Amino acid sequence: MIFRTLLFFLVMYFLVKFISRLFLPSSNDNSGGGARDKARTFYRTFQQYQQNRQQQQQQNQQKKNISERFEEIEEAEFEDITEEENSTSKTSD
Repeated sequence: MIFRTLLFFLVMYFLVKFISRLFLPSSNDNSGGGARDKARTFYRTFQQYQQNRQQQQQQNQQKKNISERFEEIEEAEFEDITEEENSTSKTSD
């Protein structure tokens, strides 16, 4: 009976210890690098993600500006051609 009770308490102790390590990692844990190192790693990863996103947004903006500029040039060329056609047709009339 005493052996069973001791075994029960021992199992409960290890269970509580295991669960506490899963959800509340200690800062002096040498094997996992600690909570501070994990926070730094998360911050660096997020910072890299944010930089990549900004670069993609800049590239998309540049592509949009180039395509808008190209459309303006096409429109200007079209206007020049139609004006030339109208002026030549008026002079030949």
